[in-house]
Amino acid sequence: MRRYRFCGLVVALFFALAGVLQAQEGAQGLYDRAWQAWQGIKDYTCILSSYNRLGDKEEYKTYEYWYLKPGYVRMKVIKGKGKGGEVFYDPHRHKVRGHKGGFFSFVVLTLEPTDKRVTSIRGVRVDETTFGYILSQLKPYIDHSQCEVAQGNFVTVSCKSSVPYHGDIFSEKVVFNNQLFPVVWERYGKDGTLLYRLECKDVRINKGLTYEEISKGLAFKGGK
Repeated sequence: MRRYRFCGLVVALFFALAGVLQAQEGAQGLYDRAWQAWQGIKDYTCILSSYNRLGDKEEYKTYEYWYLKPGYVRMKVIKGKGKGGEVFYDPHRHKVRGHKGGFFSFVVLTLEPTDKRVTSIRGVRVDETTFGYILSQLKPYIDHSQCEVAQGNFVTVSCKSSVPYHGDIFSEKVVFNNQLFPVVWERYGKDGTLLYRLECKDVRINKGLTYEEISKGLAFKGGK
């Protein structure tokens, strides 16, 4: 009787381990296909909603969002604190040009990407909002932690870690649309509290966005 129980336990452990391995392979396979899809993106636009939590402070904002490879980003606040303000990130100069909304919109400043005037309350930079960046942040979890893949209208990858890979972040959730673009990104603390969320709606891919369009009014001297 004990022998049968032992065999049953071994079989149960085998299938449990196989399930974990299958989930990891599923997450890795999905990541690889999403990364390949990202390579095909030249530009995209969307309506980007963000949520940030730092201690008891919360921040909600919505942006018009433009992206152009190799890493130009433009964001305009259309809802939340700083409405009307715009920023433009240049990946070659690694600088941000921007202005506030309202009366002082004509004053354009050149700032470091880490300047608090152009980051979230959690210090998230303009260049840390792209599809490519989301995928790069998910990779350590795919490689070293336990991940689950949920199939539905969209595909969701949820990963948890016993140690934080990024500051106070212990788990990540990324939702991929039918084109395998990461349109929702959520990051959680050790106790499961949502600390950060991005959601990209009305995504438009490879519409021929130009440097002149994405940098209009905020371009650096000398152009590209």
